[in-house]
Amino acid sequence: MVKHAILLADREWCEAASSGRVKVYDFVKPRKRGIHALGKGSVCVVIAKAKPGQPQVVYGEFTVTDVREVDVDEYNRLAMQGLIHNPQPLKPGEKRWVIFFDEFREYSTKPRKDELTDVKTSTSKEPVSKWVILGLSYIDDQALEAIRRKARGFVRREEQQLEQPLTTRIDELEERVSRLEKLLGIPELAFPITHECVELMLLSIGRQLGFKTYTADSTKTCGSTRLSDLADMRRDDLGKYVGPKLLDPLSRIDVVWHREGVGFYLFEVVISGDMRDALLRLSSVGELNAKMFIVSNEDKKNEYESSIRLPAFSTIRNKCTFISVGELARMFILTNLWKQVIEPLQLPYIGR
Repeated sequence: MVKHAILLADREWCEAASSGRVKVYDFVKPRKRGIHALGKGSVCVVIAKAKPGQPQVVYGEFTVTDVREVDVDEYNRLAMQGLIHNPQPLKPGEKRWVIFFDEFREYSTKPRKDELTDVKTSTSKEPVSKWVILGLSYIDDQALEAIRRKARGFVRREEQQLEQPLTTRIDELEERVSRLEKLLGIPELAFPITHECVELMLLSIGRQLGFKTYTADSTKTCGSTRLSDLADMRRDDLGKYVGPKLLDPLSRIDVVWHREGVGFYLFEVVISGDMRDALLRLSSVGELNAKMFIVSNEDKKNEYESSIRLPAFSTIRNKCTFISVGELARMFILTNLWKQVIEPLQLPYIGR
């Protein structure tokens, strides 16, 4: 028989899940026993934590699609995708149990926990109203159906989204962006600022915007993610758009975006490398009709500006732009949020 559970979450989490933004429930502390009794098809009823002097209320439920323990790399990827509300800063080597779901269903009537006096499992002596719920408590079909009767159905998704004032939703979005900025950078990144991790952000943004992507470092990794997993072009694919003369230098560029009718976007990443070497690589394809970018730490901007004025780089001076790693992190966050917001439109030119 499938087991179900009652979970505890703060009201902000409930509202974020009800809006459709959050798809993962994460436990604040590591769980030594795991959550092996829950599985696909289990239903989790969520009780909203109460402020002092106020009662706890049963806010809604979701159906489990997966339950597993994730490492810090996977946790941070989920956070970067906006699937976790108020993500925790995990240390290297830390793990967390998380519960995945597709849709949170808000109850039409939100009964108080102390009103669940007639809600019991088939084996419990005390009703749920008397349970002390600190994180997760298991229930069965009998208790689940009794809670649903108290809730009198579900709020329609349109109502869930419209009942929040627009200003409140904007404030929540800005707060969420701020939290994710703190996670990804400025001042702390969820992954180290390495050459490879900057390339990962560039490849991800390009795909989100509907470009074909290429990297010269396809064998490298950022955390546990191989850059080749985000690059859908190889050297031979570049050869379809440029002649033999440009193919070799183009294939050495750190990250390349391309889309029919739009052209090329070329990125050289300078973290510990030499600025002039990066500019020379861009200059080697200077005759290509392309937009070019140097991505580096903010403290290297002066070095970029003095280097780009050298005669050797006159061919690319007016089509090359400096982007700081902090600016790129913000683009990465906002592109992911934007993609989630417009995904229901199923636009044909947006990357998957």
